[in-house]
Amino acid sequence: MMNKSFLVLCAVLLIAATTAQVSVEASSRTDKSASGKSRPNILFMLTDDQRFDDMGCMGNKIIQTPNLDKLAGDGVIFNNAFVTTAICCSSRASILTGQHMRRHRIYDFATPLSSEAMDNTYPVLLRKSGYRTGFLGKMAIGSPSEKIRHLSLPADKFDFWFGFPQSINFRQVIDGKERFLTTVLAEKAVEFLRTNPADKPFCLSISFKSPHGPWNFFDPDAPNPYENTEIPPPASYTRGDYEAQPKFLRESLNGSGEWPKDPCKRFLDNARTCYRLITGMDSAVGRIMTALEELGLDDNTIVIFTSDHSSLRGTHGLFGKWIMYEESIRAPLIVRDPRLPAELRGTRRDQMVLNIDFAPTMLAMGGVPVPSRMQGRDFAPLLRNESVEWRSEWFYEHTYNT
Repeated sequence: MMNKSFLVLCAVLLIAATTAQVSVEASSRTDKSASGKSRPNILFMLTDDQRFDDMGCMGNKIIQTPNLDKLAGDGVIFNNAFVTTAICCSSRASILTGQHMRRHRIYDFATPLSSEAMDNTYPVLLRKSGYRTGFLGKMAIGSPSEKIRHLSLPADKFDFWFGFPQSINFRQVIDGKERFLTTVLAEKAVEFLRTNPADKPFCLSISFKSPHGPWNFFDPDAPNPYENTEIPPPASYTRGDYEAQPKFLRESLNGSGEWPKDPCKRFLDNARTCYRLITGMDSAVGRIMTALEELGLDDNTIVIFTSDHSSLRGTHGLFGKWIMYEESIRAPLIVRDPRLPAELRGTRRDQMVLNIDFAPTMLAMGGVPVPSRMQGRDFAPLLRNESVEWRSEWFYEHTYNT
């Protein structure tokens, strides 16, 4: 007869063996989820000052955006995407951190994200989980001064970096030759895609400058398709609407606080230039999407296209952004997820999605836990047209220059 001590020993060994087996299986599952095969790639494309209706797929009959229109046809348009603060620096910090301005505390262009804050942004958290990350274009968070350059331009937080501070110029000189920034960003994006290891998922964030000014250089290889195009101004672009605005607001946005001497020219110059830059950016998007397809990456890459905020562009007689008119805070948003069934592609959603939702959404897509410090929500269930309780209101704040 087996003694009691022997039976206890056998039980202990059996439990240990079972635990070890479970541990091995769990480890195997974890390795598989981080292998790159089962986790999607993420391509996040951000424009600067692009209005929600600056795309053909949003009903604009004049602007030429064939590649964005195709992206919308393959994905989902969110009709009501908004930003919680319509300022470049604050909105981009909200996108990175998933937080309102009052929490991330980027109130102005001179304040950088701290290393601790940067370590809790979506690209850094994805990188820690096994993603290869890249950043291209305008960072616009923090002063470009040499004193804090290592904080405002966090190149060491990414595997692939081609970033700039706030004051980025469309004119780039590379190898002694003048190059157009949007074209260079597309080339860098293709380089990133071509050099990505086959067994590693990636998250590439591209921050286009278009259509933000200053408008002092254009693509020398592309004609201006809007040189003589008539673009009708918004109905509220009148002197009466302008003068109905508070004086502090008029002076803040228009500089002089006076109605333009030639309002028609002011609007047309602005609209034609923005359309030209957006169409050029659309071509860059097409080039990047073609590279995804040629490299066999398109069937495992989620594409998110949006802007850091919108632009008034003449509505209410105003130009610029910042204030809480819809034309200032409503942004374009297209999401293409190749895993969606065919019947959900080319559809629209009316729920209100915010810029603070991008970070938690991309983390969830990559299988990374969403930190409790993030205030946004994962909107992937909306993408899948699932019935979920969603926000009916939200908080907007603007303190810059007050």
